[in-house]
Amino acid sequence: MAERIFTVDGGPSAVFFSHVRHKHRLFPSIRLLLAVLLCLCFVALSVTSSNIAMGMACMTACQIDGYNGELDWSPNEIGVVFAAQNVGSLLMLVTGAFADRLNGKLLVMISVVLCIIANLIIPLLAPASVWFAVGARLLVGVSDACLQPSVNSLITRWFPSSERAAAIGFITGGRQIGSLLILPAGGYLCTRKDILEGWPAIFYLSAIICSIAALFWLPLGADKPSKQMCTSKSERQYIEGRIEWESLGKRTHLPAIPWRSLMRSKPLWVGIFALVCHEFPLVLLLQFLPNYLRDVLEVSPAHNGLCAALPNLCLWISKTASSSLSSFIASKTEGVLTKTTIVKLFNAVASAGLAVCVCSVPMFNDGGNSTYAIFALCGAMTFAGLHTPGVQTALVQLAPPFSGVVTGLAFFFVACFSIGNKLLTKAIVQNGELAEWRIVFQLSAFVAALPIVIFSVWGSAERQHWAAPKIRRKNAHIPPTLSHPPSTSSTASSASSSSRTSTTSTTSTTSAVQVITPSPT
Repeated sequence: MAERIFTVDGGPSAVFFSHVRHKHRLFPSIRLLLAVLLCLCFVALSVTSSNIAMGMACMTACQIDGYNGELDWSPNEIGVVFAAQNVGSLLMLVTGAFADRLNGKLLVMISVVLCIIANLIIPLLAPASVWFAVGARLLVGVSDACLQPSVNSLITRWFPSSERAAAIGFITGGRQIGSLLILPAGGYLCTRKDILEGWPAIFYLSAIICSIAALFWLPLGADKPSKQMCTSKSERQYIEGRIEWESLGKRTHLPAIPWRSLMRSKPLWVGIFALVCHEFPLVLLLQFLPNYLRDVLEVSPAHNGLCAALPNLCLWISKTASSSLSSFIASKTEGVLTKTTIVKLFNAVASAGLAVCVCSVPMFNDGGNSTYAIFALCGAMTFAGLHTPGVQTALVQLAPPFSGVVTGLAFFFVACFSIGNKLLTKAIVQNGELAEWRIVFQLSAFVAALPIVIFSVWGSAERQHWAAPKIRRKNAHIPPTLSHPPSTSSTASSASSSSRTSTTSTTSTTSAVQVITPSPT
């Protein structure tokens, strides 16, 4: 028996974990099941993306004790290997354009399979040539290009708008969970030459994790609620009823992509700019952190993985907690704070804190004390997590019917700047000295601070007019008052007073018009 246990328009309990109580004891709602499955797929992608950070520190030749890599790759070659993933991610511009039209379940499955292949190529073929490693990282980028837009499209079809901030935080938290798994494990395996010769075991373990994700996603994943065999009738009606006004439509009968409106949308380009500035320092903190810990702080391989995992733990906790806090604030301040105000507040705090912490990291290394440096890194990732209910949520809300296109376009530019960032970092850091790393950290801090002004002034989280659903007319003129539907809280009072208002006019209009309109909030 289904029973609603949350408020209508959001609230602390208005998240996807607990819409209905029914016979599924492990998963109170199928939305939670889907969120867990997508989170697991992000774990698979994350271990594949992050394992190269620890693996590169162990597999390449180095003069520091404990790091006995045998691959004699130059700094520029290492930079190309790191940048190859972002080159593959450029495909997101294409996958994003078709994510709302293709089967989301299939795209997610392709992404996980590519991760498995990439993980096997590096230990088997990379010792023969660095270009095999480059090819493997290209596949990882293509995998990301398939997963991110398809997941965002699935979120708009499975989760009502009031739940999306929490859903994004929960699902994409798989990126941090994957890093938390593979970095400490990689540091340990790096020192165990008796286990598959050390560093190759890192990539074999990653392939096993990706295989587990594929085995769960294939039978249980679904493109939309109507295709999931375990979805109850009540939950399906709830989801479809709450997203109906967004006019998402069938994947095979979607409206044409409004490219001209997309190119002219100031909120979209401001959001993309803020996302690029957010991701720029994360390249340093996620991809090069083990190298920094090795070169400057001289951390041993076993401790390197643990120290590199701590900031990721802070990021995961921060983005999950702040996403739920955002939904809570939205429900408690309805009519007072708009969606745009909320995302701007979170994003401004995130950008300011991230910039300060990143800039301060090199200041704590002159005395050889690494504790404060690691503390600053954890602070940077904690503030970075606030971008999830900030600019990332804003981009999803701008155009729900074209969420895949928006995601593809945004992360296309993220990939472009990440390529340049990685190549520039390795061009600056030639000898692993503190002075070289200081330049990299200060540059990243400057870029991270830019959205404090840009996004706070021109950003938006409101649905854009060009993404509004089309109105279907039936021989009648639609009054301007019907351009926005009544709020949920006023539905009952409107119904009870209908007999005291212009009944004849309303009845004739309703019978003559079939309209789906966006929520005023």
